[in-house]
Amino acid sequence: MVSYDLRVEKQQIFGAEKIAIAADSNKTVELRFYFDVNWRIFDAKAAIFRTAENKYYIIEIRSSSVTVPWEVLTVDRDFELSVIGYDESTALTAGKVTVKVVSSLLPEDCKTFSPTETLFDRIRQDGVDEAYKKYRDEIESLKRSYDEKILSLGSQINEANENTKNVERAKNEEIAEIQRENESTVSGLNSRISELNGELDEAKIKAEKWDLVDAAMSDKIRSNNPLWNGGSKEYRLPFFNTKNTKVWTSTSFDNYVSELGLDLTQATTADQLFMSKEGLKKIKLAGTGNLTSTVFMFYECPSLRDVELGSLEKCTNVKQMFFSASSLEKVKFGANGKIRDFNGMFSGCVALREIDATLDFSAAEDVTDMFLGCGSLEKVSFEPDSIALDIDLGVCKSLSRESMQSLFNGLRNRSSCNVTVSKYAYDNNFPTADERDNVESDINEKGWELTLV
Repeated sequence: MVSYDLRVEKQQIFGAEKIAIAADSNKTVELRFYFDVNWRIFDAKAAIFRTAENKYYIIEIRSSSVTVPWEVLTVDRDFELSVIGYDESTALTAGKVTVKVVSSLLPEDCKTFSPTETLFDRIRQDGVDEAYKKYRDEIESLKRSYDEKILSLGSQINEANENTKNVERAKNEEIAEIQRENESTVSGLNSRISELNGELDEAKIKAEKWDLVDAAMSDKIRSNNPLWNGGSKEYRLPFFNTKNTKVWTSTSFDNYVSELGLDLTQATTADQLFMSKEGLKKIKLAGTGNLTSTVFMFYECPSLRDVELGSLEKCTNVKQMFFSASSLEKVKFGANGKIRDFNGMFSGCVALREIDATLDFSAAEDVTDMFLGCGSLEKVSFEPDSIALDIDLGVCKSLSRESMQSLFNGLRNRSSCNVTVSKYAYDNNFPTADERDNVESDINEKGWELTLV
């Protein structure tokens, strides 16, 4: 065995420049890591090896050591090394370094290798083995129970034969009755076997999902290490299991992520979470029902186009949530009846066409500049009788008739406030004088004043 020492301080690896490993060597190559205090908080760590052919091997670091996979040493081409530390709530990566590999003088028939087991191979196999053992034990138990039932049935049939040897008809009737009585039991056993088969299939699917995590981590590594052909640094994380993560900050992701799929179940605030993420284009967030504040959440995300959120039922402040997200086209979210501050929520969203949500202003205290610059907005709906303060959609020249009617239906009676809409959109949606008279009559009857700009 050949050993090499490496130091990991903060997010850098030192000592790799002194290493030169022989390709195709029969000797086991071990790397020993010396981590600084920044890494001691992590329950688990792994080394990530990337070959010249752009293949990845992720190996768990045990007792601060890891064995280099022979697959990265089969040719005399350098490989890249990085380190990741992780626990239930956070992760830390160390930037990649290049490790030199030189030609080996050993003859081909002296080189023996077996496939390297990666971290995800072991996790996946452990899950399948555990599910199979549970499946096997329960099947054996059911078989024993089934055999006992068969023996019991046999005894009853023999007893019936002995008692009715001269009455064939009576014997057949009793056998048929016993079979009918136990039909539901047999059917239940068969159903249980089918359920166990289904559980085994689910266990296999769960194990296969590690492939998605593996792919996501590979994409992340590629984002930090440009491809050999000089490709883009952009990467996607459409599936990322974060349901146990409680704390999120604007540094949780870099500027190269283009697509995200996250679970924010444990989070209570998302202020500035994706602020100024220049590469972010699409995001889907689940578990948003516990968020209480999303101030500046997507502030100045110039490439963002599509956002899908869950419920905002506990949220009270969405101030400038999408401020100056100039490429945003569609937003979708659920319940929002407790929001008090809507100030500048969609201000500067010049490409926004659709808000797939029913805006509820029941608790609203500030809607200033909420739709400022939204000249492309076509579709939006409002909770009936929920608006009780001045509201301005004067720049929304593309607003549909249905959306404008929903706005007017949302005005609360006897509020003595002003609603401002685009004269261009108003005239297009209500082209005749009779239509406009009816609309204005309804608005005035509620105690509101209509302003056209």
